[in-house]
Order: sequence, then structure tokens, then C-alpha cells
Amino acid sequence: MGHQFSTHDIQQNERFDYWHEIVYRTYAPCSGHVKSYQKFDANLKTHGFGSLEVSDVRSTAIQYERKPFDVRTGPRDDIFFSLMLEGETKFEQSGQQFIQKAGDILLYDSGRAYSYNYEAQYRSILMKVPRVLLETRSLDTDKMAGVLLAGDSAHGRLVGSLISQSHQIVSNLDADNVGEFSPSMLDMICVALEQSMRDELLGKSQNGKLEQIKLYLRDNLANTDLTLDSIAKEQNVSIRTLSRLFAGSGTTPMGWLQSLRLQFAYKALAEQKARNVTEVALDYGFKDLSHFGRSFKKEFGITPKSLLTKTMN
Repeated sequence: MGHQFSTHDIQQNERFDYWHEIVYRTYAPCSGHVKSYQKFDANLKTHGFGSLEVSDVRSTAIQYERKPFDVRTGPRDDIFFSLMLEGETKFEQSGQQFIQKAGDILLYDSGRAYSYNYEAQYRSILMKVPRVLLETRSLDTDKMAGVLLAGDSAHGRLVGSLISQSHQIVSNLDADNVGEFSPSMLDMICVALEQSMRDELLGKSQNGKLEQIKLYLRDNLANTDLTLDSIAKEQNVSIRTLSRLFAGSGTTPMGWLQSLRLQFAYKALAEQKARNVTEVALDYGFKDLSHFGRSFKKEFGITPKSLLTKTMN
């Protein structure tokens, strides 16, 4: 079921405040600025798409700024794919500056400060994706803070088409039927992103051994017998070297492994690929269900059972 919000029937002097609250709740806390409150008009249609959310937004000229203060007081952990349909905007995040024109796809991180400046009327489709669902598909979300895909590039056209198709699906099918399309659509988008931005998003490994070890751990998530000693022996390194490799990324081998297990558990629950929480915990290497529940809630702010119930409704 979708939701629609419009300033059309709101008193002119209350429109901007109304819209600001909608943007705050739908996307992320930020500051909005307009040149003319008297001429301001906007509307939004938003639909759930499995664990994703797709929205169609139209507005007269406006500027949004998500400052470091907003990030601290109203944290979000989603990555947005923005397809510009009409108009253009100036965007800035993490030192990257772009002009996004019609047809271009912009990727940005709601967990970091950014600014959008629409100098004229525009329309765009936004896909909101939980960070964990991208990380479990091997995309480095830390490098997705301000990335532009040109709409006239081969992969830009593909990603834009997939976002447009997602919007059509949620607009034309009932809520009971759209969820099954979501994982497959996201898979295709991620493959296109990986291919088009191999150097920009993934980069070339600066540490082949670390990547080899991470790949081994990813392939053995269900192995409850993994320990520092067993990993070191399997990968033919000392425990000290193993720990040093992960320390460069600010973590530990077992800490990285648990985080990855939790991410894949989230994915399985969010995409309804498991029958119950116990099955998910065991599938991803957690023997202790209480420990799994506590760790999951600490990582994502929601219990495994609550997430499973939410995605089933």
C-alpha cells in the first residue's frame, strides 16, 4: 500500500512546514530552504517494495541540507538511488560535487551530511535501500557517498531502467505481490553498479591476503567452529598477522565475522528467505539464540522477530 502527500490542499502559509515534516520522516532530518514560500508546491507518492521503499517526488525550487548536527541527532542508515526525471540539481557529499540532470542516477548516503539544490521545478524517483542489503551483496557502501552515473552511459541507462521498472511495479501491483520482485530487482541493480563502477566503488584490493581471508570467512558463515586459531591455520598465517590485517580496517577477525553474519541474517529475514528466527541464527553460525538476539538488536536497533514480523505484514 502506498502513501501520498501533497501541499495542494494545505494553506499557502503552512505548505512549507508541512512538506518539511514529510521529508524529515520519509527521508532524513535536514534543513529546507525556498526562495518563495508563496509559490512553493510539492507532492510525494511512496510505496513499500519488500524491504526497499520507492518514491516519486515533485517539487518547485528548493534546497535541502543535511548537516553533521542532523546526522548526529537523527541518524539514518540507508543508501539512496535517485533517478532524475525532470529538472536538475547541484549535489554535494563527502567532498564530491555533481550536477545531476534528467536521466542521471545519483547514489548518496543518508548516514553522512549532504546538500541538494534544486533551482527550478523537478521530478525524481528515489529508491531507499537499507545499507545492510547492499553490503551483503558485496558493495562497499562507504564509497557510495556521492556517486553519479551518467544517464547516457550503458550502465546508467540500465540502472535507470531498473529503478523506473521498480516504480512501475509498486505503482501497478497490490502490496501482496510486489515483495517477491524486490530482491531480484536489487540484485540486478547491484550487478550493474558493480560492473560500471568497479574502480570507483570496489577499487583494486590493496591487500590481497586480507581479501582472500574475507572471502574464506564469507564462504564459511555457517561454520560454528571457526576460531582465530582455525582461521589462521586454514589461511597459512599467524594469529598475530591475522589480527594485524583486520586491525588496519579498525576491527578484529571475529568482530568482522560476527558483523557479516548479522548482515546476512538481516538479509534473510528482510527478504523472507527463512521460516523463523532460529533457522536464521543457525544458518549463519550462531549457536546461542539469546546472544544472536542481543547482537542483532544492538547492530540494527530491532529484534530479529520484529523484523521478520514486519516484512511478513
